[in-house]
Amino acid sequence: MQLDSNPFFRKPITPWYDSSFACWILILIMLVVFVFAIFGIIISSNHQAFEKHVWFPGVLAFLSLFLVIKIFLRLRKRYQQPVTK
Repeated sequence: MQLDSNPFFRKPITPWYDSSFACWILILIMLVVFVFAIFGIIISSNHQAFEKHVWFPGVLAFLSLFLVIKIFLRLRKRYQQPVTK
């Protein structure tokens, strides 16, 4: 009987959009969006006409920071070495 040439214990191939490089690029872009949203909160809270629209940059800041945290946790789990006894 021949050995199986395609064993199940191989490392799975990650798609390009979930590669480490793409995740770091997305973290960088989302940090720029976060800073942009913080400036939007500051500017809209200083002007009387824009005070009712502060919620939009607030939601944008929250969502971009949430995405940065989620992607960072994914990368940390990927690089974390399993403990062997």
